[in-house]
Amino acid sequence: MERTRILLLDAAPGRLLDRELERLLGHGLEITLNLRRVTDPAGARAAWAGRVAFTDFDLFDESAVISETVRGGLGHHAVKSRAGVPLRADFLAAATGPALAHRLRVIGRAGAGTDHVDLDAAARHGVAVTHTPGSNATAVAEFALAQLLALVRNLPAYDEASHRGRWSAPAAAVDTFAHEHAAFTSPLFGLPGALLTPHVAGMTEGAMAEAALRCADHIAALLAGRPDGVPVVGR
Repeated sequence: MERTRILLLDAAPGRLLDRELERLLGHGLEITLNLRRVTDPAGARAAWAGRVAFTDFDLFDESAVISETVRGGLGHHAVKSRAGVPLRADFLAAATGPALAHRLRVIGRAGAGTDHVDLDAAARHGVAVTHTPGSNATAVAEFALAQLLALVRNLPAYDEASHRGRWSAPAAAVDTFAHEHAAFTSPLFGLPGALLTPHVAGMTEGAMAEAALRCADHIAALLAGRPDGVPVVGR
């Protein structure tokens, strides 16, 4: 019996990768893993050869994502990511094309939020979109408290004073920006006392494991026609 196909645009980091792959395989899914952001690609190939298929492409290159999703006319039933990989109308049209052997049915994100997906296009093409709200809530709360304490105790200013020999006052603590990519800028960059971090508030090992495993379960449930209890957005 042919298994349901899933493309992992990116996967859980480090040692969490093994847990995520085992969970997906346990659901009977046939996995293709994009190695581009895997911590140890060679190690992953050696450990999972024969059980997982591999590919390597830039997950933020829309044409590459489309090409890999529909490669050979096979298609995939599900696509999963951690990062906010843009999945827009062109992708959804291609991934659900009538000529594909397997049309896209589910998009899953191991994390909170689905603004990276064109939800209207997903609905038009009959694609369910799920994510893992609350999976990193504790980690984000801990991080926010750490930021608050750092600002209250003037730690950014003291750090800067130690390095530059001058005094300053804290101005802001920011972990999430409106636009996040390699070339983006912010008026906060270089501001004395601004405590800036690269969207890492929810990235504890526990939170990432919770998101990865819950997302795997959500995708498997939707593919099996068991949507009860699964957060589905845009329907």
